[in-house]
Amino acid sequence: MEQPRERSGEHVRDERWYRFLLEHAAQAWVIVRPETWEIVEASAAAAELLGLSELKGLVLSGFRRLYKLLQRESGQGAVRAETVLALPDGRTQTVDAQARLVTFDGTHYLWVLLLEPVNERGLTERLVLTDRLALLGQLLVGIAHEIRNPLAAIQLNLHLVRQSLPEDSECASFVQMALAGTERIAELIETTLSFARPTAQLVQLHDIHTILEGALGLLRTMLYNRNIVLQRQYASELPPVYGDARQLQQVFINLLSNAVDAIEGEGTITIQTAQEHAGATRFVVVSIEDTGKGIAPEDLARIFEPFFTRKPHGTGLGLAIARRIVIQHRGELLLHSTPGAGTRCLVRLPAAEERS
Repeated sequence: MEQPRERSGEHVRDERWYRFLLEHAAQAWVIVRPETWEIVEASAAAAELLGLSELKGLVLSGFRRLYKLLQRESGQGAVRAETVLALPDGRTQTVDAQARLVTFDGTHYLWVLLLEPVNERGLTERLVLTDRLALLGQLLVGIAHEIRNPLAAIQLNLHLVRQSLPEDSECASFVQMALAGTERIAELIETTLSFARPTAQLVQLHDIHTILEGALGLLRTMLYNRNIVLQRQYASELPPVYGDARQLQQVFINLLSNAVDAIEGEGTITIQTAQEHAGATRFVVVSIEDTGKGIAPEDLARIFEPFFTRKPHGTGLGLAIARRIVIQHRGELLLHSTPGAGTRCLVRLPAAEERS
């Protein structure tokens, strides 16, 4: 990096400590200068991951994609995406990376954590994993169907027992707890089925605001009971989107439910819609932002993994289902989060006339 100018001893100590952390980091970090895409600092682990002896001073324009994703969010939080790096030895390497903006010595830089290379072997492993997940999905569907019938019988009998007991009896409270447990199991079965089995799409033209209002209508009681302020900032004259209304509504129900769960006490959820252009392509963009507790960087890297959750009673399937639906609609779902400051979810869907 640039030679330090005269400054306080505290600042000099901070700079040396920062360099020390980078040089000795076990993780693969690089610090990139935006616009020129020059690597100004890098850890040894990053060079090893890319198969190079030295990274400092290299210009790798592949980091532009990560920077642009951050720019869309005004530089807030972190993003995770794959990007392609053209290396000086002639190789091209696709890497899975997480990025955020940092400020050092009054200058903004792109901080990138290289998570793993995506090579031919990695792609083969992903295909194998996909096949295994498909088999797992079939197994889950079979198990869920086998559980459904006896569970329904248990619930019916518990309801009958509950009705025969006095309201204030201790046994009635025990039966009620058992019923709550069966309802939880039934909910988990339905969630698992919706993730595991393919769903046919009823594709039609839809106004995104109508779909959003449908989701909000189903969550109205939850929002009211939690004393959460809802702010709508809808763009006018948005183009329609092609899609399955029920599935798209499920995406927004899942994202809004997560936003509600993230808010402790009073808070605000802001829903914005906009139109975006990427070359000749138009997108309808929905942003859902909460003032909740945010997501830790280590959790953000795994946030879309099936069954990954930090909620005591969560299934870990809500975001996985939402992402799958958005991808099926040829869209993109991104999460940006700052611990302690909240989370922003972005859903980008191609405008109807652009979808072919």
